[in-house]
Amino acid sequence: MSLHPSLQSYADAWTHSVEAILELVQPLPEAQWNLATPCPAWSVRDVVSHVIGRDCEMLGDPRPIHTLPRDLYHVRTDIQRYMEMQVDVRRHHTGPEMTAELEYTIIRRSRQLRNETREPSATLRGPLGTEQTLEAAMRLRAFDVWLHEQDLRTALGQPGNLDSPGALITRDLLLAGLAKVVAREAGAPPGTAVVVDVQGPVEFLRT
Repeated sequence: MSLHPSLQSYADAWTHSVEAILELVQPLPEAQWNLATPCPAWSVRDVVSHVIGRDCEMLGDPRPIHTLPRDLYHVRTDIQRYMEMQVDVRRHHTGPEMTAELEYTIIRRSRQLRNETREPSATLRGPLGTEQTLEAAMRLRAFDVWLHEQDLRTALGQPGNLDSPGALITRDLLLAGLAKVVAREAGAPPGTAVVVDVQGPVEFLRT
């Protein structure tokens, strides 16, 4: 057996985005690793560290034993502390160290995906002891890695891949949650209609 067919699109999207990230950062001079990204308080190095760290956790690697500094003003919640651990532990790594670890992580994770035989409904341990299905975890990885590819492209002034496999998964994931956002988060009254009309590389209209 190999990867379940319903998971293949998520694996393909992850591969496309993570390899694009590697291509973006491999030629960077050291100074550009410190450029700010749209993620609050995260540099290019920090975003790449997050990508590496989350995939290492998907591989089953133990989380680093590390104490966060007390002056990280952007870290306020438990989930932020959880995510920051993999980032802060790499804050002094050089560009070549970062690209080498990213490349090695991609090799390991790609091998894991090729050999994955679990059903989409298999249960995995998520952040902070939560549980999620394999399908949900892979969907979120494709979504997360594409978003962070775009964070890096923004920081480096290299737009692209707005119509990639990850973009399509991101579109579908965000639209699936739109009704809840409109009704619960925005407090729209019953009977409200919302039209999403997006133009560009991926055009769509949803009501």
